[in-house]
Amino acid sequence: MPAVATGPAWVVCSPTGLQLSGRAKKRSAHPIAEALQEARPGTVVWVKQGDYPPLRIGFDNNAPDNARTSGGRPGAPIVVEGRGRVRILGTGGDAISISQAVPNGYITFRNIEIRPGERSGVHFFKLSGGKKHEGYHFENCDIIADFDHRTGRGSKSKWGVWGHSLSDFAFVGVGRPARVENIRFEHGFYLQNPQGSIRIERVHARRLGRTFLQLTSRRSDGPPGIGDVIVRNCLVEDVGLSVRDGYKGGSAFTVAGGLRGRLLFEHNTYRAGFDRSLLRLTRPGQPYGTGAFVAWRSWKDAPNGELILRDNDFAFAPGCGDRPVVSIGGCQRVDLVGANRFVSGGTFDALALDPVQDGGKLQSSANGKVSVSKRTRIEGRVTLRGDPREPSELGH
Repeated sequence: MPAVATGPAWVVCSPTGLQLSGRAKKRSAHPIAEALQEARPGTVVWVKQGDYPPLRIGFDNNAPDNARTSGGRPGAPIVVEGRGRVRILGTGGDAISISQAVPNGYITFRNIEIRPGERSGVHFFKLSGGKKHEGYHFENCDIIADFDHRTGRGSKSKWGVWGHSLSDFAFVGVGRPARVENIRFEHGFYLQNPQGSIRIERVHARRLGRTFLQLTSRRSDGPPGIGDVIVRNCLVEDVGLSVRDGYKGGSAFTVAGGLRGRLLFEHNTYRAGFDRSLLRLTRPGQPYGTGAFVAWRSWKDAPNGELILRDNDFAFAPGCGDRPVVSIGGCQRVDLVGANRFVSGGTFDALALDPVQDGGKLQSSANGKVSVSKRTRIEGRVTLRGDPREPSELGH
């Protein structure tokens, strides 16, 4: 039988060094990277309170900030767990960046605060050739940038998490909400062409440059997106705030074509316009805010699979919102189940199914079967292919 790789049962990191079980303490400028390189499936890396430098995983080099590790395995991840306030501070690029030049996966980060660099908090590099980033979980982790959209002051940051070809990915709050806040330019989560399941649960997000979640599967970016997506129990407030986009950087939850799995959005809340200190962040003559949820496809991409919205609550303050609260097209099946609530703040639709452009042309392909629960609460106009409808006229 081949030898089984063994490693430490635990590693303790401090900002100045680390200690492996059964060994003496040693100094290190990059203790988390060194701990991951020493770890094996099932190892727990305890990280003491303090600030830590950027971390890279799976690059094919011997740089001191890079962990050349294969990671854990299903059921036995490597766990990196913070004790006290632990921060990984991004600088010029990312706080945590992950490649598959050295294949790796199944690493769980827990109780870590991530300060994005100028690009992202966590960056999973784009893959090809059937590779994927598998088994990365973030539990009770916060991504906290420091940009204040009201004053225009703070550091550059582009994304919270940017990820391509993710599989068995989770970013969740356990026992408390995880947080994503104050991203300057773009999205909280920008996830492209997933190759397995995605789970985002109990995340509180606010004041983002573009969307909370942009989930895409463009043909030009790689293989079709597969796997189920669950976005559940998230509270999101005030997105689309980047001045670079004229304060109009997309709807809070965005699904954009070619995603073949089941897409479940459940028990999520979106609010925009209730914080009066942000209301001036808009274009002259246009209302504050964008939309809460949009699903669509470009004509070059395949339609999305089944979309389920259950018990969500999306509301705009009076006078706010420059597009439909919920706009859905390009899906093979749409089920609005439970007691969703969609509240328009002005003249734009609360719910637009098969939305149209000026001139009446569909924005994307028509949805397949549509089911709308009688418990759905809609405050505002409802349209189907641009024509007003009563909620009772929609499919059940």
